[in-house]
Amino acid sequence: MSRPILKVRVPVGGHVVTVFNCHLKSKLGEFPRRPGAPYAPEANLLDYDPHARGLGSLRAGLRRMAEAWVLRGLVLDELTQGRPVMVLGDFNDGEHAVSTEIITGEAPFRNYAWMRRHDAVEAHQRYSEAEAAQILESIERVRLHSAEKMFVRKSSRDMVYTAAFGGVFESLDQILMSRHFHPDYPERIGEMDYFSVLNDHLTDGSHPEAPYNKLASDHGQIIAHMRLEE
Repeated sequence: MSRPILKVRVPVGGHVVTVFNCHLKSKLGEFPRRPGAPYAPEANLLDYDPHARGLGSLRAGLRRMAEAWVLRGLVLDELTQGRPVMVLGDFNDGEHAVSTEIITGEAPFRNYAWMRRHDAVEAHQRYSEAEAAQILESIERVRLHSAEKMFVRKSSRDMVYTAAFGGVFESLDQILMSRHFHPDYPERIGEMDYFSVLNDHLTDGSHPEAPYNKLASDHGQIIAHMRLEE
């Protein structure tokens, strides 16, 4: 891991909520130094090597996905014990990135009864309705949901961003939660009332007088306001 994953079990009412905080590997390339060398060859921008620097980005991406997989395993351990889970932090990737999808778990298909069975030998052999329901539950019970997406779903806003650079605005920071907090889950223990983003201080680096503001965080802060069931 580039940085440790923090794990805290928080008693809330009659429940114990497991909260993970993470800061996954950044998109900055990883350039290993040869033994005895003062710096990696790719770090010498006066002898710019775009192909080798691309490999550095590949290394960073693989590390980020590997870290996401480790975090996913820790999340599954808690969900298997029946504990509600929240995951907070800087994912250094957007919501549709592979690393984020590893953490949240796969999104289920609408109807598995239309899908050919894994052991099918003929085209018409599909999962039964009961098997489709079993598959759906197996996926949904360990899936995490984005607070941002739940907010946007019931809000007139269509854009949330926590980072800006070079004219690109994106959400690299997430709050994810298990279905124990999803409004559509009948056995939820609470749900999100409101979601807010503190991002007025961000600059995309294009303004000549403020190319990079080192006096403030280069990320926006996201806040989920939760209401627990009585």
